[in-house]
Amino acid sequence: MEAEAQRTSTTVTVFVRHAPTCSHKNDRYYRGKGCNCRKALYIYEGGRDRTVSAKTRSWEAAEKLAKTERDRRDPANLLLKKIADDEAQRVALLRSKDITVQDATDRWLRSQRWKNKETETIYRCAARRIVDWAEDIGVKGLGDITADKLDEWRGLWSEKAEKKYNRIGLTSQAHFLGYLKRFFRYAAEVGFLVRNPSLPLRPIAKSKKRTEVLTQQQFQEVLAAVPLYTAAVRGMASEFKAELTALFLLQRWSGMRINDCLMLPRTGLVGNNVQTITQKTGARVDCEIPDEAVAALLALSSERERFLPGYFFWQKAYTEDELSTKWGYWIKRLNAYLNLKDIKGQPMKFHSHMLRDTFAVELLLAGVALEDVSRMLTHASIKTTEDYYAHWVPDRLTLLKKKARDAMRKMGAKIEGQ
Repeated sequence: MEAEAQRTSTTVTVFVRHAPTCSHKNDRYYRGKGCNCRKALYIYEGGRDRTVSAKTRSWEAAEKLAKTERDRRDPANLLLKKIADDEAQRVALLRSKDITVQDATDRWLRSQRWKNKETETIYRCAARRIVDWAEDIGVKGLGDITADKLDEWRGLWSEKAEKKYNRIGLTSQAHFLGYLKRFFRYAAEVGFLVRNPSLPLRPIAKSKKRTEVLTQQQFQEVLAAVPLYTAAVRGMASEFKAELTALFLLQRWSGMRINDCLMLPRTGLVGNNVQTITQKTGARVDCEIPDEAVAALLALSSERERFLPGYFFWQKAYTEDELSTKWGYWIKRLNAYLNLKDIKGQPMKFHSHMLRDTFAVELLLAGVALEDVSRMLTHASIKTTEDYYAHWVPDRLTLLKKKARDAMRKMGAKIEGQ
């Protein structure tokens, strides 16, 4: 009986880790004066023992820590804590049933402090997607959302999903899952939920699909398709032959994101120099573009009826949030007048980000250092540039090998071959 009690008992005691020179080194429980050695705790529980530092040289402070550890393990205290936790969960559960998904997402959005408009748009789109899904499956109260429901929802995400709120590409799925988890983490932290139902959701690997870049010939094909497209379609896009041409030339030779191009003010072009601040990160763009792109921009009159006089592409009818969506729709329709093929000879759809990718890859192939390309793309980290571009260009490895060979030859090494 005593052996059983010994195996199930818990002990927390203070002892001294004496220095070799301490005059009291033979008494590991010495608590008097004249000893400034480190104090530690001996803990025996569950049939195992261990020692941990008390992180103090004071016996009194170590005893306070030991008491805290004993209280934390005391059965009566554990029972009281469980009762308190159960009650808190019961209250939180009742509260979560009264909070709608709409109310919770509204609170989440109001709690944010966005650095720029683009980030705000991403958060609002994520919140709208969550609300639309909840309404569609008949869930009103936030507390009714479970891990099982979220896991089932995630399984429906795809580029060709029937429901619009489920229509998400693989890379975008990884991004949206991050915002979904942020929302539920917020809801749990402020007490809307007893438990975070998104915790079991595993990360989604981003797509490794290589974004295609355009050859010089393909870029000319895109420019040649613009007048065919604008002559054939109806509506506003039929008037944008000059605008689309200028936009493509600007993005191809500056590497800017489409939204930054669309919001470029006329004051941002001085001679061949383009200067602006990116919408996504607030980084400064300062680059030169060729005469062809400059001429196309200057050909866009400031007196055009549909456009704000201080901008090249910003229409009066659209807000900042609507710009890229509207232009993205018009650009997508251009594919009906194109017949682009990738390096494997497969059909390739054109989208504006190809021009940014083409800008980056062409610079790398021309021998521009990766860190310089990263700065020109206004990436916050060179790792982003490496992830997106370095492994896309097999010819770049050949170029680097040639530079390495040339350098070794200058050092006196002999290497056969070219």
